[in-house]
Amino acid sequence: MKTGYFILAASFLIFPVVAQGAGIVPCGGEGENPCTFCYLFVLLNNIIKFLLIDLVPPIAVLMLVVGGIMYFFGGPNPSALNKAMGIMKSVVIGLVIAYTAWIVVNTILTTSGLAESESLLKWYDLRCE
Repeated sequence: MKTGYFILAASFLIFPVVAQGAGIVPCGGEGENPCTFCYLFVLLNNIIKFLLIDLVPPIAVLMLVVGGIMYFFGGPNPSALNKAMGIMKSVVIGLVIAYTAWIVVNTILTTSGLAESESLLKWYDLRCE
C-alpha cells in the first residue's frame, strides 16, 4: 500500500511539468483557428500522444526503479522479492501491450489505405484547416 502513495505523490510532481508544454487543445486561443469538429479528433490524438509519449515512459521508469529498490532491499524475504518482481513484470507487460496496440493500429491504417499522409508512419499527424 505504501507503493501506491509513493506513485501518487510522484505523479503530482511529474504531471504538471510534463503537461505544461503539451499543447493538448490546439484551437480557440489567441491567434489560433476557431474550433471545429475536426479538432475533436486532433484533441483525442493529442491526448493519446501525451499519454504514450510524455507520461507513460517516466512513470514506467519510476516503477522499474521502485521495483528494483524493493528487490535490492528484499533480502531473504521471498514475499518481498515476489512483489518486486511482480511490479517490474507488470510494467514491462503494460508497456508491451500499449505500444503493440499502437503498432497494430499503425499497420492496419497504413496497409488498408485509410491513412492519408505524406509519410506512412505519420498517420497520426492530423491537421485541420
